[in-house]
Amino acid sequence: MTLEGIHFWPEVLNALSLKTGNPIFKQWINITSAKYDPSGKVVTIDVPNVLVKDQLSKVLVDISEIMDQIMFCRTSLDICIKKNEEQQPLTISPRPIIEARPKAKNQSNFIPRFTFENFIVGSNNQFAYASCLSVAARPSKSYNPLFIFGHSGLGKTHLLHAIGNYICQYSPSISVLYTNGEKFLNEYVKAIRAYSIDTFRKKFREDYEVILIDDIQFIAGIEGKGKFQEEFFHTIAYLQDHNKQVVIASDKFPDEIEGLDTRLRTRFSSGLICDIKIPELETRIAIVTTKAKSANIPISPKAAIRIAELFTGSIRELEGAVTSIGAFSSFANTEVTPDFIDEIYYDKKLNIKEKTSIDINRIIKMVASHYQVNTSDIYGNDRKKELILPRHVSIYIAKQLTNKPLTELARIFKRKNHSTILHAYEKIEDLKKTDPLLKKDIDHIINELKNS
Repeated sequence: MTLEGIHFWPEVLNALSLKTGNPIFKQWINITSAKYDPSGKVVTIDVPNVLVKDQLSKVLVDISEIMDQIMFCRTSLDICIKKNEEQQPLTISPRPIIEARPKAKNQSNFIPRFTFENFIVGSNNQFAYASCLSVAARPSKSYNPLFIFGHSGLGKTHLLHAIGNYICQYSPSISVLYTNGEKFLNEYVKAIRAYSIDTFRKKFREDYEVILIDDIQFIAGIEGKGKFQEEFFHTIAYLQDHNKQVVIASDKFPDEIEGLDTRLRTRFSSGLICDIKIPELETRIAIVTTKAKSANIPISPKAAIRIAELFTGSIRELEGAVTSIGAFSSFANTEVTPDFIDEIYYDKKLNIKEKTSIDINRIIKMVASHYQVNTSDIYGNDRKKELILPRHVSIYIAKQLTNKPLTELARIFKRKNHSTILHAYEKIEDLKKTDPLLKKDIDHIINELKNS
């Protein structure tokens, strides 16, 4: 097969996404490219910046294996940061295009720590992360508008600021503005009262090339919203018609925002929509570890797991818990351990809801009875399909209905470590999405346990 052009690269990225289970790489077709030199059997991958280069470097072995399968021979890989007119290279050396255009006056005061490098990527947010990175690298050339939705405290604002910080660093000639629904409304009202609507429109329609709008659901819940939503609709339409990038964040999907004008729903849905879910356990552990490191709070791996198990809501809540636990540890002059965390939880009454404690033996007996297997089979290692399912269901329900940490569940179910428990839990979680009968069985068992 001849790969002298670049057409093989989308196939490689698709295969890489499947191989790693990470859809981020499939989204990078818009910001990366590759060429093959048959004389030296070298594949040169062009990337826009060091961030993308680092991400690809982590899966270089996987890329190499995919390329070898395509080429039927060993190939060498070289990742280069591409220098072009649209993307400033990592080096600080000036370029004619930058000298020709003055640095944009970006006055949004982006939060410095909210960068792509500091964003913890997991299965709950990797699509949103990849989409935002693509937009930051190629404004108005990837997804326009880009609409991000998810509950409060999951990282939407972080991603909006990351886009702004990225553009200010790598493409300083591009003007970018961050605002939110409430600020947009307040400026609109002031403009109406001061008879300066033209100044308002110039700012939001003409002065910036990238507009980042947070908490857009706010505009749907106000009195007299008709004229304001009409103004907002025409602003978004103008930006899109003039090839300006729009990124919008909300706590709800467009169709679920009550009181939102139909034209705005349609406009929001015309681009790419991606959601951010509550982080799974492994991502929460990574968040705890990263937050503790940045705050110089010494936390052991077991302690990090315990915190992640207790705080299952927003990232903001999770990071706040790390800060609080670090403070308590400092005041008490003691090490942060799982027992210390439990002591804080009970004595200081942190805002965590403890799950209803149900005896695990009851769970195992009821699951074994439902699937007509012996309780000893639940604890065993037999790999027969008819035994693996009830074993995993038992683990799943135990994790749902008890306050036992993963390490304790691993001991009870005689598994090697907490990762085995997590795998079983996530396996059932995935199966429930595609198997309604399994979901019905599990819901029935849980109801029986709660009501008996």
